[in-house]
Amino acid sequence: MQPIVDGLEEIYGEQMTFVSLNAAGEGEAAFDASNLPGHPSFLIMQPDGEEVWRRAGVVGYADLDTAIQEALQ
Repeated sequence: MQPIVDGLEEIYGEQMTFVSLNAAGEGEAAFDASNLPGHPSFLIMQPDGEEVWRRAGVVGYADLDTAIQEALQ
């Protein structure tokens, strides 16, 4: 999944912030606070903190790209 996320970050990195966290390490508190089940989990939020998209498990490039495009509109 990381190569997909890295590629999308290269495309959209100037328009949004990408954060990668390890659920078993430094990101454990963030995963708990967001009720994310573990790796891989994806969460797209607006700058005001509103959640607009969430998925757990393997997500294809096209689905993640579409979710990002919709969030940026």
